[in-house]
Amino acid sequence: MGSYYAPYRGYSYRRLSIGFFLDSLFFSQNYWINDPWQYRLPDVYGPYRWVRYYDDALLVNVYTGEVVDVINNFFW
Repeated sequence: MGSYYAPYRGYSYRRLSIGFFLDSLFFSQNYWINDPWQYRLPDVYGPYRWVRYYDDALLVNVYTGEVVDVINNFFW
């Protein structure tokens, strides 16, 4: 997928967990994993999208920003 660039200058990584709410810039279309099957991630439907957050893959409800699943160090 290439290099990851945080949407905010000076923002540093912090480990996220299920139930955390992300700012909308972190799950904008620039960060969507559009082909989850290629990465062996489960398909998602409705308001859910897999997004890249640094080296992690997060399943996010794009209407609310709630993180519903986390795979740490996925892009390591």
